[in-house]
Parts: sequence; C-alpha cells; structure tokens
Amino acid sequence: MVLHHIDHSIIPHPFTQVCQAYTLRYPNPFSPHVITSDVLKREWDPENRILYTTRLLLKRGTLPSWAPRGIIEKSETWVLEESQLDVLEGKLDVSSRNLDHRKVIEVIETLEVRTRGEVSHATTSAQVTSSWGFHMLRNRIEHYGVSRFQRQTKNARLGLEMTIQILQPNSSLRDRLLNGEKLNYPAITPSSAVAARLHALRNRAKENKERISALIRTGAGLPIQSHDAMSKEEEAELKELEHAYGLASEVVDETLTNSATPSLNPGSIPHPLDPPRRRWFWWCRWRLGGSDEKSVEPADSASNQDINKTDGSN
Repeated sequence: MVLHHIDHSIIPHPFTQVCQAYTLRYPNPFSPHVITSDVLKREWDPENRILYTTRLLLKRGTLPSWAPRGIIEKSETWVLEESQLDVLEGKLDVSSRNLDHRKVIEVIETLEVRTRGEVSHATTSAQVTSSWGFHMLRNRIEHYGVSRFQRQTKNARLGLEMTIQILQPNSSLRDRLLNGEKLNYPAITPSSAVAARLHALRNRAKENKERISALIRTGAGLPIQSHDAMSKEEEAELKELEHAYGLASEVVDETLTNSATPSLNPGSIPHPLDPPRRRWFWWCRWRLGGSDEKSVEPADSASNQDINKTDGSN
C-alpha cells in the first residue's frame, strides 16, 4: 500500500530569489534534523541551459512511542536529492528519497517550483511506503510518515523564508552566507523565563477577553476593575513578545501546561491485559515475535482527504 500527499503553496518572492535561497537553505534553525548537506555532483547543460545538482543529506529522526523495539538500529538516515534548474523557463524540479531503512519506510518527495511573475508557485508531494510487519502496522507507519512530512513541509517554508530574508541586499548576514561562513541565527524559541512571562500575559489577555464577552453577553453595566484589566504596558509587552517569538508562541502554552499537569493515579491507568485488550495484545505479540509486554492498539483511520491509498507501486 502506498500513501500520497500533495501540498500547494505560493511563495511571495521572485523565482530567482527562491532558487538561490533553496540551494543555501541548510543549515537553518527550522531544520535541526538536517545534520549535513554535501554536493556530490553539479553539471551544466549549455544546450538546454539546465543546471543539474545531486546532494547527499544526513538527517536525524525520532521514533514514535508505539514503534516496536529494534525496528530501526540508528536514528540517522541518508537522503539523496536530485534537482534540475531552468532559470530561463522558470522551473525548478527536485526529487529526494531515503537510501536506508527503506523496508521500514520509504519516502519519495518531489518539489516543483514555477515562476508566476513576482511570486512563485510550489507544489510538494510525498509518496510513503512501508513493507515491514503486518498490514495494520504498515498502515500506521505510513500515516506517521505522512504526518511527519506535513510538519517538516511547514518548517521547510519557514527556513526558506528566513534564507530569502538573509539574502536581501540590505541584510548584514548576506555576505557571510554567500561565503559559506557559520551564522549565528536568532533564537526562534524563548527561554524558560521569557516563556513563563509570555504564558502569563497570554492568560491575562484571554481572561480579559472572556470578562468583556461576559459583560456584553449579560448586558451588565459594571466596568472592569482596574486591577483585573491589562495595562497598556502589559499589552505592549505581550505584542512585542508575540512578534519576537510568534513562531513558538503556540508551543509555549502547551509546554508549560504539560509540565504543570499532575501525574495520573496509577490505579486509574488500565492494565494492558484488561478486557477487551487481552486478545488483541496476545495476537500482536505473536505476530511481532517480541517479548516486550505492552499493549498495542489499532491505528486510527486517516481522515485527511489529501491522502489517497493505492495498491501497488506507481
């Protein structure tokens, strides 16, 4: 079984800037999983005016908690990337695939960038295949690969946008990037103290908004108490922090909330052998041939309409 995912986006920059930034996008703080990026071959076709480039990337990944033990020996994987650039026609075609762990999961990604005047149109697609284990496990691995591809696509856009901004003529980091020097990128995640302050201000703003909505809904004429309302200084501070760390603000509340969540009572956690999981547990243990006594639950069916299932290879 093969899963496909296609994503379309508009890059608000000319085609030439997008292509230059794409070749210089690594490293960047939005792609910490990319360890190295090396050019293996680069050829210029003078007749067709096309630039061919072959890159080798080393990426680091993480396994989900439900993955069987020993499914992958190492977390790094080599990725081969091949690109064709036609500047005159305004076309950039990129294809990449992983070279190892292909039995567990094989991901073939393609990128097509086309010029549209002052903007560029990008089409990203992924084909995820797994041939490891039984049907249900393969299905779950493939859906995990698609969801991970969706997250990395978003981060790749942010990293490309940052590289485009660095390559602007008025950027102080432009020459250093073009010369291959190491850049000290600005922090994209706040420190613990700043995150706590941002979390508190966002809670204050949320409570203030709910209080105003309650007053409007009930028709009460009582004004908001001054000690409960946010001051102009706090509103300005919140706006500044969200502007500086807007890319990480959504993660701040989730991180602090999870750290403050009390631990569950061990008695409230269901035993892995409690009915009706007993029969399912022994069946999965027999199929996997493992000795780790933990329950395995069936994967949820995918509801993403962008994912199409096809039997066999393309």
